[in-house]
Amino acid sequence: MRSITGLSAVLLLVLPVAAQAQWEVEADPIAYALHGFSLHVASDLPGGRERLQVGVFGADVPASWLPHQFAERSRGITMKFDYFLGHQPRGAFIGVDGDYSREEYALRNVDGQAGRNLFGLGPRVGYRIDAGRHFYLTPWFSAGYQFNVHDDVVLSGERFDQKKYSIFAAVHAGWRF
Repeated sequence: MRSITGLSAVLLLVLPVAAQAQWEVEADPIAYALHGFSLHVASDLPGGRERLQVGVFGADVPASWLPHQFAERSRGITMKFDYFLGHQPRGAFIGVDGDYSREEYALRNVDGQAGRNLFGLGPRVGYRIDAGRHFYLTPWFSAGYQFNVHDDVVLSGERFDQKKYSIFAAVHAGWRF
């Protein structure tokens, strides 16, 4: 967790420092429901149509989404770049989503676990909905390629088919300062 926090702090330094910068903080409420966390900081880039975001995330993947009684815990950092199709940072956007995560796998009721560090990158699309002067909701979807997946996870003879491609959808709730 310390390395994730430290790396997130370093990533925050790449956000632009401009006199008229708009800062935002947002989270994915579903991550908290999945015994995890989500916290992201973002800033509009000069020009107002682009946005850069960095954040930390974590969740325990629900058992119904996994095969062979596997358990999976994900913790990581993310960086996102978005381009709004309108002239304001609201409405439809397209972008790029990159993340680095530590995945821990285990079999329920069996000793032993396996861990893997993953790096993913891919496109994302979404829609920013202003729900007041400061509050907003952002449903979004991404498709990523996991660059360092070379084989499946095997524990006690059970195989978890690790995919090179991932699909993720979320709804972030945010506050614009």
